[in-house]
Amino acid sequence: MSFRQIASTRHHENIRFHNGLPEGWNRDRFRQLCERYAQIRGASAQCIRTLEIIIDMISPCAFRDPSQEPFCYARQETLIAGRGVTDRTIHNHERELETIGLIDRRLGANGARCKRKGLGLFLTPALNLIPEMLEADVQSKSEKKEHDELRGDRSRLYRYVKHSLAVLLLLPCPPESLEDMMEELQSWPRADKLKYLSLDALRSHVQAAHDLWKRIEDHVAKPGETSGGPEARFGCHLQDQIEEEILSCNADGEVIMPSVEASEPNFSGSGPDGPPNCLESNRPTDPISQEPQKLPRVNNRILYDLASPELRMHIDIAGGGDQNSSPTLYAIETGVSSRLSEIGTNISAWHAAIDRLTNMGAILAGVITDARLSDPKLPPVVNPGGYLRGMVQADERGELNLISSFMGLLARRAREEEDGL
Repeated sequence: MSFRQIASTRHHENIRFHNGLPEGWNRDRFRQLCERYAQIRGASAQCIRTLEIIIDMISPCAFRDPSQEPFCYARQETLIAGRGVTDRTIHNHERELETIGLIDRRLGANGARCKRKGLGLFLTPALNLIPEMLEADVQSKSEKKEHDELRGDRSRLYRYVKHSLAVLLLLPCPPESLEDMMEELQSWPRADKLKYLSLDALRSHVQAAHDLWKRIEDHVAKPGETSGGPEARFGCHLQDQIEEEILSCNADGEVIMPSVEASEPNFSGSGPDGPPNCLESNRPTDPISQEPQKLPRVNNRILYDLASPELRMHIDIAGGGDQNSSPTLYAIETGVSSRLSEIGTNISAWHAAIDRLTNMGAILAGVITDARLSDPKLPPVVNPGGYLRGMVQADERGELNLISSFMGLLARRAREEEDGL
């Protein structure tokens, strides 16, 4: 028993005070914050469950009244609550919670607890720690979001690097550094291992992956980098080959598509059809298995021209920070993903779009979803994530027409350009 605990049990000069819960808070909200903070600090699930039981055994009014300290005087046998843990385990949980700074153990001889004598587990430290816990919670959520974005970035880089290396491997005279670049790709950790990397380690890995991608781009885009006397503009032609297979684009930059009437997205049920309290409640009911539809043939420049100013900014950032009217497909996909996240779309909706509509279809759907936010002629989209999921569900039912949607957006941009002139 520490000196502070001894002083607290024998005398009452060192009773701590608190300001109570913030305005509008209750015990349940306070408990949830304590649970998240304990998880951030590395507490086990069993330890967090012990903390929940301790808080639930304290009267809610004790957390709001600064004149009294909230404390739990229940015995360890009560805290076990039929969970199949031992007294020693509960003792270790209490010690861990005290180390984290959430409780203060003021116990009598042999760990005695008593309401009349004011002996037990006090939550006063946690009440005084609320500002720090809120700050840690915000930081943890921010780091988790960045971690998820970095893993998505690595996933895109892996696809592009693997495809580009395959193209370089087929050249009559591949670059001398090709073998080293392939070995570097093989040394990357598997996707399922990325979530266990620390944020700093993941940042370093993604940066190294991006550097590898830039080196490959240099070999692809710069004439004369490969031996064998390349023809004029050979590098640009090779770049088009790489992106043509993924983008379904043509090297001349012309849009080739069937003649269809320009219109807005043609699908029913685009709004949420699930529980009203769900952020993205578009869940398919009895979806009909359909073959993915054909997509318009479009190149990177046209996609950039169709993007909103906000989306272009994200594409420019993903491409290195400078404006580029013909960005790489990697920059376009990364920019679309970042923009959708910015407007409130869940990452799972983006992955569902890629799985159903293919990579190019998801990019087009993302560009169209973003454009719908600023369309003055149509009702505003309140739930972008639900709108994107609605497009995926419409495709599953065979009701989505991305070509018509694309033509409608193309016509809208043409009108906006004329109005600007």
